[in-house]
Amino acid sequence: MENREENVCKLCLKTKVKYTCPRCNIQYCSLECYKSEKHLQCSENFYKECFMEGLKDFGSSKEDKQNVLEMLQRVKDEDPGFDSDDDDEDLEARLQGLDLETDSKTVWNKLTDKEKKEFERLMAGGELSTLVEVWTPWWNDKVLISEMNEKKEKTRIPAIQNDITDISTLLSKGKPSADLKNNVINVLYAYCFVCRLYNGDHISFPIEVTKEVLSISKVLSGTAVCGSPPEAIQMCFQCLQHRDKENLTSRQFNISLIEDVIRIIQGPSQYDPLQFVMAALSELVLLFHKPCKCNRGPSQYDPLQFVMAALSELVLLFHKTILELTTDIKKSKEEKTRLENKNLKKKVFISLKKVEFLLSWTQRFGMALQSAVTELQLEFCAMSSDLAEVNETKQKVEHFQKEKQLKDSRKLVQEI
Repeated sequence: MENREENVCKLCLKTKVKYTCPRCNIQYCSLECYKSEKHLQCSENFYKECFMEGLKDFGSSKEDKQNVLEMLQRVKDEDPGFDSDDDDEDLEARLQGLDLETDSKTVWNKLTDKEKKEFERLMAGGELSTLVEVWTPWWNDKVLISEMNEKKEKTRIPAIQNDITDISTLLSKGKPSADLKNNVINVLYAYCFVCRLYNGDHISFPIEVTKEVLSISKVLSGTAVCGSPPEAIQMCFQCLQHRDKENLTSRQFNISLIEDVIRIIQGPSQYDPLQFVMAALSELVLLFHKPCKCNRGPSQYDPLQFVMAALSELVLLFHKTILELTTDIKKSKEEKTRLENKNLKKKVFISLKKVEFLLSWTQRFGMALQSAVTELQLEFCAMSSDLAEVNETKQKVEHFQKEKQLKDSRKLVQEI
């Protein structure tokens, strides 16, 4: 009886809970309950934030960095106050001799703080979209089964880790928790976020990207356990709401990532629904640490391909991060910086082990993710509908304000 009461919506006290409010942590069953009078304080704050939040587009691609740098130089030339420090060298002089295609990190470090902020502003404002080709995620590629077998070397799907440990050897007794599928969803959302945010160039910036992943996924950075697919997504949303204002992403962008997670879980075909997940997790692990054996390519008969591909890329990400942090620790002369990097390295190593565990789980029990697709689709529809309602209300308010300003101006003219 007690368990039944715990699973009932705390607002209507009738229906089974499906969601958790990221603000007050109350459990509820539907959008109607979320917007009810009992929950008015949270829902009103949500709408207020949505009004204040501008929609942002993201883009950064190594193929068009030259165009971006030229834009930064134009902004600097047109605005004398943009970067007036006498000690700063000219942008062109600072970048002389660098390969803009391969020296991404060096180029970024050569920019001044003002130039970095200007680049981020251009990226957030969507002004880079005219210069930079938008990256198409590998999980959106249409892959024919015959092509997967004949042209493995041309596939954009991240390689899946070899020698993945069997889950049975990692568990002393019993079966793994049923909530692990929800934890995988939480991690996949963070993975999709950084892939989109860095426009497919996420592997080039392992430390920065790893910090982003850990800031979004409490499953990797803490001890969080997600009780349902919607909760796994909302936990990420809660983390995104606490980002610095300069780094805030639009709600529309955040919601769209749910479709990416669904696409990864569904896989390249009915024969391969989990390949993408494994690839993503594998890339994360490699990004967290050091280069590892990742030779397993797409297979017509591998039902785990997409999920394992995504997880494998997380492996790749974490491996690279640990390598770079190890180098930075050796080179660093400041004790504070060295200590910060050591602490981050420990966190990344723990996160790496978590992703490797999720890879092992996915290899054996990954098909359980398919049952989450419907819930994720409903969550996407509910959030999209909510956002559409907010935008519609926003347009009405803006229209009303314009009408009022027009009437006030006419009245002022008449009085004069």
